[in-house]
Amino acid sequence: MSALEPPIRQEFQYDLAPAAPASLQRRLPAAQRLWQQGWLRKTVLLAVLALLWELAARWQDNDLLLPTFLQTARAFADGIASGELLEKVEVSLAVLVQGYAAGIALAFVLTALAVSTRLGRDLLETLVAMFNPLPAIALLPLAMLWLGLGNASLVFVIVHAVLWPLALGTYAGFQSVPATLRMAGRNYGLRGLPFVVQILVPAALPAIVSGLKIGWAFAWRTLIAAELVFGASSGKGGLGWYIFQNRNELYTDKVFAGLAAVILIGLAVEHLLFAALERTTVQRWGMRSNG
Repeated sequence: MSALEPPIRQEFQYDLAPAAPASLQRRLPAAQRLWQQGWLRKTVLLAVLALLWELAARWQDNDLLLPTFLQTARAFADGIASGELLEKVEVSLAVLVQGYAAGIALAFVLTALAVSTRLGRDLLETLVAMFNPLPAIALLPLAMLWLGLGNASLVFVIVHAVLWPLALGTYAGFQSVPATLRMAGRNYGLRGLPFVVQILVPAALPAIVSGLKIGWAFAWRTLIAAELVFGASSGKGGLGWYIFQNRNELYTDKVFAGLAAVILIGLAVEHLLFAALERTTVQRWGMRSNG
């Protein structure tokens, strides 16, 4: 054997132990199998928080400052049974859907221009730098001055809350699309809006969904804050007005019931609507792991 040739190493073969059958892996204690369910762990955490709330309220012993969890639950159930709380939720969600949809449409237009032309990119970067740090609630006085005392003012501030974070996230997602996909789209003759819809949007879907979730959170809390400041519109008020009105009348349990409704709606949208959206799009197309 020449000195330049590498030494020949002896090969070994090891027999691996067979994997445990699925039937044995499923032979876990029932409690351990249940604890592996995410919904159960979150339910237990919520129950613990409710218990701590109940204990803290009983120790405080002042219903005006902190009602108990049971009192809040009773006020919440009474609001649902009387229809008052459901009516406030309906008013708030109707305004929210209008502003959220308009914000999504404007964000898509801006990002489509930004990835299509240099002037559009400069426009988006300038507008985001100017308006993204500006709190939406700060524009409420101007909205009331320009658009009057109606739902249009609330829609205006919601659009502001949704537009900039969604446009920024979507544009960042478009920028991260691999060059090979861009080249493939151009080879098929795609330009302008078809290129954005058929190539960029599917490839940037995780960033878009993340931007939609952030925009939803901004829109929801902006609406509640605006209703607290703005009050009723056209003789009707939403959840924010419900909280504000009961605070003035010192019905603290109803105030907490209104806050609970805000939280429950946020949880429902996050874990039902957006979770279903991710299952049917992002995870289905293999863009994100299910783990």
